[in-house]
Amino acid sequence: MTESLSGDFKKALEEIVGCNYVTDDPVTRFTYTQDASLFGGTQSALVVRPGSTEEVSRIAALANRHRVPLVMRGGGATIYGQCKGDPDRTVLLDMTRMDRIIEVNTAGMTVTAEAGIIIDKLVYACKKEGCYVYAPFAPVHMVSLGGWMSGAAGSASLWPDIVSITVVLADGTIVKTGGGPGTNVHQPIFYNRNLGGPDFAGLFIGDGGSFGIKTEATVRITKYPPLIRAGIFAFDEIEPALELVRLHVERRTLQRFDPMMVFAAGAMKNFMGDDDEVAPFTVQAMIQGHDVAELEAKLAFLNRLAEQCGGGHNFLLDAMAESMATPSEDSEMDWMAIFNSFGLPAWLPFTLPRQGFAGVYKKLLAWRDERLKEADRLGLHLRTTWDMFIPTDASTLIGEIDCFFTDVDNPEAIVFIRSLMADFQKYAHSLGSIDVYNQGFMADLNASCWSPGFKRLFELVKASLDPNGILNPGQWVGSYLNEQGE
Repeated sequence: MTESLSGDFKKALEEIVGCNYVTDDPVTRFTYTQDASLFGGTQSALVVRPGSTEEVSRIAALANRHRVPLVMRGGGATIYGQCKGDPDRTVLLDMTRMDRIIEVNTAGMTVTAEAGIIIDKLVYACKKEGCYVYAPFAPVHMVSLGGWMSGAAGSASLWPDIVSITVVLADGTIVKTGGGPGTNVHQPIFYNRNLGGPDFAGLFIGDGGSFGIKTEATVRITKYPPLIRAGIFAFDEIEPALELVRLHVERRTLQRFDPMMVFAAGAMKNFMGDDDEVAPFTVQAMIQGHDVAELEAKLAFLNRLAEQCGGGHNFLLDAMAESMATPSEDSEMDWMAIFNSFGLPAWLPFTLPRQGFAGVYKKLLAWRDERLKEADRLGLHLRTTWDMFIPTDASTLIGEIDCFFTDVDNPEAIVFIRSLMADFQKYAHSLGSIDVYNQGFMADLNASCWSPGFKRLFELVKASLDPNGILNPGQWVGSYLNEQGE
């Protein structure tokens, strides 16, 4: 560690946040080199845990004056790694101390929270007030609000609901985006995203933490729909399943609490017994409503569409749908608990346009199945696969063709899986996939596919907002790929 960081710089940080929230302890710093991925976390000289936007502002201003790199970390939920960092100079900001719910505003239908809050805590706080805030099929028990917006999932489908983001720029400037206090100093309420000026909130969504440090956000909420029903339909081919998706998304604005999921046979086998017959594709639509009349009308509409597309029923699928019709506090599916029971995961996600999806999807499956033959030759043991996709809007399908191995403690399996994930993303990107994990490996792979104009725009914005390059240095420029030899 350099003298400036171990001595005066560390003391200056302690004056900002207190001695209990700054450490250069080697064991503590080592824990941050790990995350939920097989690609690794961040090496750092110091770890700081700020407690307020004002503290983050002072930290950024200090680091900017001394040209000290800052790497931000939320829950560490990314599956493609984070900024590698410099063990001699990097200061890692652990944002999870900033996890307060500031306000659940049921009159204005927004929730405001600090960006370090874990998504599950945010969802729970809203639900207690009878409200719903969108959370995707993601590790909601790990990912933070700030990490989600920055790129743990590129904000996924949360972005339309983001009303305002409070961001600290590299020089310590505090920015409040959105129509409200940021664009009219006489208005105390955040209530619209793009009134009074450019939509600067969008600038910081999916930036991987490169443009600023997110400290708070105001997010749109809706009244929680307490009633739930499911419609489950079997298809022999992907094309009619996609036709049902098309009819579903083109006639109505997608409600985030009404997901339509398409499972391939590999995923459905995880819900059913070994002797049960599984269709090649199963469409499961979760329908929620505020009263019985609304629920029944939506379900009847769905059934008509499914019948039009040739969707089939059987006793088992109907029984599964019926079992989902009883609401309870614990009725929400815990996807991570399910995945954790499968074994060692190789996450293979993709995001594609709905138009032309079937052909690309079949190529991705064929590519994966060839690599699984390689795993078999290496003596690795496949436990199961998880093949599914879901519309996030009328134009976009996001999905995964994951595979899980029983070789949890096998170092060769970890090396193979890391290579499998990296190679899959390179192949998927060559077919037009643009994935949402805007951190670590994925950020650099995405950047390698940028058009010249988009790259130039990024460079101009980065140079303007962070001229000394202290925020998440190395993000988006390919250094991670080069250093890892990928």
